[in-house]
Amino acid sequence: MLFDLLKFILRTRFSRPFLIFLGIMIVYSVVISQTIPPSGLALILSYYATGIVAFLLAMALATGGVMVMKSDRDYLFTLPLSPRDLSISIFFAQFVAFGFTVLLMFGYLGRAFSSPLLVVDLVALAMTFTSLGVISSSLETKMRIVLSLALAGWTLLAFMNVPFTPGSAFNGNLYGGTATLLILATVTTVVAFRSLSRVELDMMKSIVRSSSSEIKSPSSFIGKSPIGALYSMNLSTMSLAGRVNMAGTSRYMSKRVKTRWVVIATSIAAAAYFFFMLYLGPTNLSSDTNVFPGQTLVAIFLAFLAFFFSQSAITNERVWLSLTSLPAASYFRHLLAARTLSLILVLAPFAVADGGLLLLGFGGALEAMVVVIAVVPPLFVLQVCFTAYIAPIQVKGDDMTMPAQFNLRQMATGLVLAPVVLIIAIASFFPIVAEVGGLVLCVLALLLVMSGGFWNRVVTRLTESGFI
Repeated sequence: MLFDLLKFILRTRFSRPFLIFLGIMIVYSVVISQTIPPSGLALILSYYATGIVAFLLAMALATGGVMVMKSDRDYLFTLPLSPRDLSISIFFAQFVAFGFTVLLMFGYLGRAFSSPLLVVDLVALAMTFTSLGVISSSLETKMRIVLSLALAGWTLLAFMNVPFTPGSAFNGNLYGGTATLLILATVTTVVAFRSLSRVELDMMKSIVRSSSSEIKSPSSFIGKSPIGALYSMNLSTMSLAGRVNMAGTSRYMSKRVKTRWVVIATSIAAAAYFFFMLYLGPTNLSSDTNVFPGQTLVAIFLAFLAFFFSQSAITNERVWLSLTSLPAASYFRHLLAARTLSLILVLAPFAVADGGLLLLGFGGALEAMVVVIAVVPPLFVLQVCFTAYIAPIQVKGDDMTMPAQFNLRQMATGLVLAPVVLIIAIASFFPIVAEVGGLVLCVLALLLVMSGGFWNRVVTRLTESGFI
């Protein structure tokens, strides 16, 4: 019975081509790890690994969810199934979606971290990542945010040579870090299985909380033209997420916050980044690879942030409402312009911080500032266009269930991010790449946005995907 249930849950959540591709990518990451020298880049990779651990754990807790479809709530949960079998099956599906992300992002570090405990660390990290995603479904939003920030802060203490953090195993404190990961994986897995035993109850509580919330600051567009209303709405508020797509994560949500609060948050983060780089002192990555690549890592993080915001740009659109006020091409052009301007406001504190570091003689600050100004915004535009055409998925009122099976088409939406990350990485050694890459991305984004035929095809795809 357990095998049949596990097979059913996997087939309803993932397409067969996606599972095959996932297996191929894991094998590739392990094979490519053999080409990385065991020294030279080890220090940079240790910083990368610790930072990614903090990011993944925080995101799993802040935006995670249980991979449950509406049909599960209506039919599967009503069957006389063993709670143990159901919990194991759902957890394994979660591991495929969440846990494999760890293997994909860390598998190639094999030779750089030539330790027999690396496999243990990765498995424990994957189990923790999976479990936190499950646990988050039963927590209120404020508690998620507080715990995710605390978990990220605890992990980043590894940079200060604290031996007992989830990131310490990748930053020189192998045994203390491994012990911490094992304890954390054990505790979170036990809590996750307890949560899965009452998954339907937790989901209903979350739905009630979200549907019972009051609108504290309603917006009015009286007296505004269609274009004026569009800019007013998208410059004053931001969608933090539409489809949270972390290698198959199940949580689809749509939360709007005031842009000013997001700008305040990024200003605090940019100030922390500025003073941390001052603490480290001026470095030049192009002449010395044995340094902390702060500007490069922050630039890559901002690219991921733009990708994260892009997933919500089209998610809540209603063709019957939006496109009756303006022609399709005009509407989407102004929509993208407004959202790009709000993104630039959010990124501006980091550009100011990089400008300050440049004046103080920090190597890599110029390239980082160019990335923030000229690479990340067109990345956002291209990502929105690509997602709208390739794999648009609408959130239809209920953000606690999966609206569609996860497949290769949805995973392909991340393809735009890959060359941008490559541009940022190469620009650390060859600064001209940032300027040239940014110019190319801006031209591509402008050509795509100005194409009326492209937006007509997008409208067709949105209509076929239920955006009505």
